Amino acid sequence: MRFPIILFIATMLTGSCMQQQKEKPAIRPYVFNDSGLKVITTIINEKAGTVSMLYGNKAAMDYQINGFKAHQPNEMFQLVTFREQDNKFWFGSYINGELLHVETVKTQAAGQPTYNVQHYNGPTISAADPARRTDFILSLPPAFYPCEPHLSTDKL
Repeated sequence: MRFPIILFIATMLTGSCMQQQKEKPAIRPYVFNDSGLKVITTIINEKAGTVSMLYGNKAAMDYQINGFKAHQPNEMFQLVTFREQDNKFWFGSYINGELLHVETVKTQAAGQPTYNVQHYNGPTISAADPARRTDFILSLPPAFYPCEPHLSTDKL
């Protein structure tokens, strides 16, 4: 009768002394800092396996809300593209993976936009036609989220 109790206690003691292996988070070499920019919209490209987030500053948000009428100075749009990766906590869903590239469109004092792209991982975007990419970024319609009461769809 004593042997099973001693065996149980010995098993508990040796098991409690072993350190549990913690899963190490993936280290990403590049991380995007939105620097206070607001999300304007999201683009999911299932064929390419990417997700892009369009961010903008206050001037860019005002341009979006006012229905693409006229550009104001100091608008800044950033289209940030990530590779999709599986979300291990929610079956069948995806989250942002590694940062691929950041495309930036800024308007100058005269309201004319300039285009710049920074590549981080994966395939590069051809900057041969910045006017086409600028037009694409500026034409993206905003997504309105119900948690943002300062945005309303009646201004579109």
